[in-house]
Amino acid sequence: MAKRIGTESIRQLYISENEQQSLNTLMETPHYQKAAWLTLILVLTFVVGWEWYWRSQNHALSYNDDESLWASKRKQIYQSSPARLVMIGSSRIKFDLDLPTWERVTGEKPIQLSLPGTSPRPILTDLGNDPNFKGTLLIDVTEGLFFSPTGSFPEKEAIKRVKTYPNWSLSQQISFQINRVLEDNFLFLDDLNLALNPLLNLFPVPPRPGVWGGPQFPREFDSNDPDRQAKMTDAFVADTALQNRVKGVWLEIGAHSPKKAIAGPPLAAILNETKKSVDQIRARGGQVFFIRTPSDGPYFESEKQMFPRALYWDRLLAHTQSPGIHFEDYPTLTRYRCPEWSHLSPSDAIPFTEGLVPIVEQKMGWSLRRQPAAMPAETGSFSR
Repeated sequence: MAKRIGTESIRQLYISENEQQSLNTLMETPHYQKAAWLTLILVLTFVVGWEWYWRSQNHALSYNDDESLWASKRKQIYQSSPARLVMIGSSRIKFDLDLPTWERVTGEKPIQLSLPGTSPRPILTDLGNDPNFKGTLLIDVTEGLFFSPTGSFPEKEAIKRVKTYPNWSLSQQISFQINRVLEDNFLFLDDLNLALNPLLNLFPVPPRPGVWGGPQFPREFDSNDPDRQAKMTDAFVADTALQNRVKGVWLEIGAHSPKKAIAGPPLAAILNETKKSVDQIRARGGQVFFIRTPSDGPYFESEKQMFPRALYWDRLLAHTQSPGIHFEDYPTLTRYRCPEWSHLSPSDAIPFTEGLVPIVEQKMGWSLRRQPAAMPAETGSFSR
């Protein structure tokens, strides 16, 4: 009996060892390699198909305007001459001032640090506190954002970028450079429009009563290039239905915004804070000026009613003792219309920028470098 049990145990052990050997062999055989190749082929097929789909939809190539892209431009400040223009503001200056045109006319491309839907004041404070910034700063003023309460939602993204920049690690910078190469070639890497969350937002799910999920812009509205230049897409410029959708977004934002503009001591605090930063930059030899870029239609009428020029724009310039350019004061800047009430189209941004250069020269007493071929003869609006 003991002999029989022993024989049976040896047999089971032998079978178990054989099964383990077979499993090991299987893991080492081409079957495992086939699974790996099959997985790779499936992934590549999905990636190629996804990319082909968005190209077939004429989706414009757009770069992710994330913390790393902003940090890369912030870093350029220390690699440039003090005469190189640095711009902060909200989305209007990103659309309206055409960077290649400014470079063609003056010989130097501005550094774009503006953020859509955001007050530039935290960035101004950061530059004011930076002992190494001694450059030329253009501040775009969209009243509803610039004069928002300190620490409120319109400052959130600017505060985030300012805090992120000093901690922009070497590994993040390397990753950014790799992503730049990939973004040059693949549309589907557009996180703002083609990631999972923005695509899920396209589903027609009605919001809960009393809950607003925030503005939803059509993805055709704009695209961003590596210099953080924002442009309306060709599809958006050609489609009045898309333009009307964005007008509706502005109306929604207005309906969920404060009904009264900031005033009294909070406004005085904002002006004092702005003056302090401007004075800090000037004390180091830097220069600062403000600009109010175009808006029109009901949007502009609402802005004028809520933020009367004498109480906000004029007071800002007087308090900070700064030069300023308001588009209403110059015929060469008032001839353009915003398709969705708030931003210029790419075709208008070019002559707008050409017309802005001599105004800046006159206002600031500068002589900006120009290439002879860069004179905008087609506009006939100014001369040296």
